[in-house]
Amino acid sequence: MNGYTRHCFRYALSASKISELRTHCSHDHSVRCSKCESISDVLCCIEQYLAKSTLAPEEQEDFSYIHSQAVQAILSWKAHQLRSVRQDAARTVCLSALNESTVLITQDWAMKFLPMKYRETQSNWYAKRGISWHLSVTARKRNGMFESQTFVHIIENASQDSSEVVRIIEHTLSSLKKEYPNITTAFLRQDNAGCYHSSALIAFCTLMKTNTGIEVARVDFSDPQGGKGACDRKAATIKAHVRRYVNEGNDVQCAKDLETAILSHGGVTGVRVAVVDAAVGARDLPQVKIDNISTLNNFEFSRDKVTAWKAFDVGKGQEICKSKL
Repeated sequence: MNGYTRHCFRYALSASKISELRTHCSHDHSVRCSKCESISDVLCCIEQYLAKSTLAPEEQEDFSYIHSQAVQAILSWKAHQLRSVRQDAARTVCLSALNESTVLITQDWAMKFLPMKYRETQSNWYAKRGISWHLSVTARKRNGMFESQTFVHIIENASQDSSEVVRIIEHTLSSLKKEYPNITTAFLRQDNAGCYHSSALIAFCTLMKTNTGIEVARVDFSDPQGGKGACDRKAATIKAHVRRYVNEGNDVQCAKDLETAILSHGGVTGVRVAVVDAAVGARDLPQVKIDNISTLNNFEFSRDKVTAWKAFDVGKGQEICKSKL
């Protein structure tokens, strides 16, 4: 991504070798932005100053290395910002399509919850094993207003892999269908963790309608550290609720204690909790391979095919036949 293409996201995010993931623009990419180029000019001036400096060879080599690392970090951050903004456009499109029969589900593994005691010695602090818990924040629109509900799955014997994520998605969709029979379609939004961004999960999403009654229409992966704010906000609210429970003289040492703490005093508004033993009913996912799955971030499911994009709405998309999954 050079200085004069970063304002055209379609050009900057197009795949260079796959025509289906590339967009041909009708405008010229030779226009330069003075504000964007100013930081490049500053970095070049620093590099020229270092080259003309009278520092000792060892010092000059150290400063040159620091400069090159800083330049690379700045460019990586700018590329991350571009990808994050573009992937967030997928969330906006999904939100605009929500109605009484369609839900958007944002999913994320929360940071492991460390067991807490009301009175804890220093020796109790060390060698703790965290409790795995997963959040699924659902949103739909009814009568022009957004409704939100959160499913918290507290996992025992967890390895946080794709098989557990598939079971969580199945349980979440089945619960929604049981309580709201008119829901027929779901959009999934997840981050780039390996347990989500896998060929097996994409293949299982094609079967969710048969298993749960709700069809998965889209799966979108956000860029790292971007797009899962709904889960982070709800996790912070839940942890504050648990800390108040502990301050009342209670201990939270296991998954069942965490469930009791979340449900204490009437629970957290809009939050439902389930304790799951990953060892019970565990199953091995079939070996499914989608070429270059790690570079594909947007998937749309239709009757006979799955269309994948590297970046949201850039190119016509790469088609994958459902029979291959």
